Amino acid sequence: MESIAIFLAGQALAIIIGLISIYVKVSLKLKELEVRVNMVEKQEDVIAKKLDNIQNSLNKLFVALENKQDRE
Repeated sequence: MESIAIFLAGQALAIIIGLISIYVKVSLKLKELEVRVNMVEKQEDVIAKKLDNIQNSLNKLFVALENKQDRE
């Protein structure tokens, strides 16, 4: 009976250690994913700003061309 209790305690300890190990790995992967998402979001913000600048430049050129055509 005593050996069964020791066996069950060892199995319970192994399961707990395994669960803690899985939790740590999953937490680490989630942090890495969060960092990657933040980096991608920053890159997308930079790209969006560049596209906005291009759109503003195109709008200015369009207005300038319209003004030039109106003068002619």
